[in-house]
Amino acid sequence: MKYDVLLADDDDSIRLVLSKALTRAGHSVRATDNAQTLLKWAEAGHGDIILTDVMMDGREVFEHLPTIAEKRPKLPIIVISANNTVNTALKSGQHRVFEYVPKPFDLDEITSAVARAGQTVSPRRSKASQTRSLPMIGRSSAMQPVFRAVSRFAAANLPVLIQGPVGTGKDLVARLLHDGGPRKDRPFMRTADFDNTSLTLQKVNGGDLYIDEVAELSQAQQERLLAFLTESELIPAADRPRVICATRKDLREEVETGHFRDDLLFRINVAEIRIPPLADRDRDTVELAEAFLSQASPSRSRRFSTDALEVLHRHEWVGNVRELENIVRRLAVLYSDDVISADMVLQEFSKDIRSGRDDADGVDRFDRQLSLACRALLDGPDAEEGGSHYQTAMAWIERPLITEALRVTGGNRAKAADRLGIHRNTLRTRLKSLDLQ
Repeated sequence: MKYDVLLADDDDSIRLVLSKALTRAGHSVRATDNAQTLLKWAEAGHGDIILTDVMMDGREVFEHLPTIAEKRPKLPIIVISANNTVNTALKSGQHRVFEYVPKPFDLDEITSAVARAGQTVSPRRSKASQTRSLPMIGRSSAMQPVFRAVSRFAAANLPVLIQGPVGTGKDLVARLLHDGGPRKDRPFMRTADFDNTSLTLQKVNGGDLYIDEVAELSQAQQERLLAFLTESELIPAADRPRVICATRKDLREEVETGHFRDDLLFRINVAEIRIPPLADRDRDTVELAEAFLSQASPSRSRRFSTDALEVLHRHEWVGNVRELENIVRRLAVLYSDDVISADMVLQEFSKDIRSGRDDADGVDRFDRQLSLACRALLDGPDAEEGGSHYQTAMAWIERPLITEALRVTGGNRAKAADRLGIHRNTLRTRLKSLDLQ
């Protein structure tokens, strides 16, 4: 079907592109660059669907949504925003918004959302509320599905399974689901003790029950959790507790190996949120580091140098956001400078490396692996012409050593040469020889 779309965006180019795309799809479009005109059109009864940017004239369109909801309760609203934070997603969920689409967007995504919005007869409604500032940072495209899932599931009465590697913020997402929904004034209970189902139901009192690392529950605990879920379903929906679980493991694999009950997995994995590792979050590392530094020194104006931020961005964060937060807090305490430099960051990285090498078991294991590799090399076929076993073995060490030196110095060859203790011309020659240009 074709619909009359009210389009509001203060960016001329975006209005033009969206107007053309929607017109090609057969819809009629009425466009404006401000929220006041949009409000007048809606109040006058114009339009079947609203498609609007969040920020116009320095103000959020969310301020006008309660009025539109009161005047036009069946008018679906699609929100688009370049301010792709969790607060935007939560406000979209808490107000009467049919769909939240982060920028940059695909035109097919917009036209599809418009088509779905036109078919709905009971769009979501909720009272306008002031969303508290919630500490989840990130504007990367990898985080947008997380924000949108939080927006949709916060007010839902569905069990939620949060999956992600260690340190990605599963606990934080669980709190956002609680604080961003209608249960925020009820208990948020973190426990793995379900021995007394009635007592647990009484304590949680219709709030949220959070189970961290649900894959680690014993068979007996899994059985009691299943009993808890079964009994809670007898409670009216308005007072029924919600179960939120988190895990770093693949529960389907745990089921296949017999470590996790398949019937329990089906009960807790109704709504799913997958949190990406920090390595997949583009420049979120920079924003997170700056925020953590500000939190660690709230009474001072401190910042990272550009080089320091680049080093942090290029670092391989095995421990994800938690590791980043820990090192920033450590830097804030150890250094009193207003500007945290790249050298300070690299100094802390080197401490972590040295402390890791103090692990005797790790050193012994590395030595054994290296010895076996050398033995296999020497017992193998003769080296190809122009090379030698010695050169091959040296390349094993030299290649990752140079690669790491470039990584921790943000790709600066002069600094990498200094870190390695060699002349920059030597580094240039070795880069060419190892085909690392």
